[in-house]
Parts: sequence; C-alpha cells; structure tokens
Amino acid sequence: MLLDHAETLIGIAELAIALAGFTGVVVAFRSRDSGGWHPGDRLRLVFLLEASLTAAGFALLTLILFHALPYPDSVAISLASFLWALYMPWSLYTSSRKIRENKEKHQDIDQFANRIVFFIFTALVVLQLVNVLLWQAFAPLLAALCFNLAGAAMQFARLVRSAFHG
Repeated sequence: MLLDHAETLIGIAELAIALAGFTGVVVAFRSRDSGGWHPGDRLRLVFLLEASLTAAGFALLTLILFHALPYPDSVAISLASFLWALYMPWSLYTSSRKIRENKEKHQDIDQFANRIVFFIFTALVVLQLVNVLLWQAFAPLLAALCFNLAGAAMQFARLVRSAFHG
C-alpha cells in the first residue's frame, strides 16, 4: 500500500523536526568541551537547522495548501514547487557567502562536496520549475524535500563526529 501525499509530507516534517531537535544534544556535548566551538561546527549547525527547517516548512506549507486551496492537489504541489524554487537560490547564495566569510577560520571545508551540493540543488531548482510548467507532480517536490533532509542529516553526522572525536 502506498502512502498518500499528506502522510509522506507529515513524515518529512517529523524527520526534519527530529533532526533539528537532536541538534540540542550535540550542542550540549559540545558546550561541555573546554575548547569551545570550532568555527566550522558553528557553520554546520546553522546549515543543519536551515536544511531541516526548510524541509519541515515546505512539507507543512504543502499540507496547508492541500487543505486551503479549492483546487486539485496538483495546484498546491505546483505552488509549493515554485516557492521552493524561489527560496533555494537565496539559500544557496547566503550559504556560499557564509562559507566564503568563514573560510580563513577553518580549513576543513570540503570544496568538492560543496560544489556537488550546489550542482544538485541548482538542478533541483530547475526540476521544480519544469514541474510547475509541465508535470505538476509530487515526485519532484518530494525529491527536493528529501535532499533538504539529506543535507541536514549530513550536517548532523559531521557535528556528532566532531563533538565526540574532536
């Protein structure tokens, strides 16, 4: 039996909020460290929260649109895809600016991984725009939200590794 769109969106929101919530555990362990926070870890924390809250926010926004609009679900999906495609370039820009501003404070930024992430999210922005214009399908929006979750999970894993392994 397949999950319907609403159940999938609720699951994404729950996962995203859980990731953001578990960040508090990492912060607690890291705050006990006498050396304090590494600048790269502070940046990862910001990226984790942004990625998880983006996934949760757009999942919940889509749910609201499903129930608020007197149109087929495809209209709500298209609107959510369009809004995600508007938001994500701003997010990518501000993230790259934060990385550039903090580059001299830490040498552990993986430039190759950053380029891959930038390319994937740029492709997802294009995919959302195509979705708005042609398909009006749930799968492209789901892909975008899943990549937001994956980004949050990656940052969480790096923070945990840093908190316990220095």
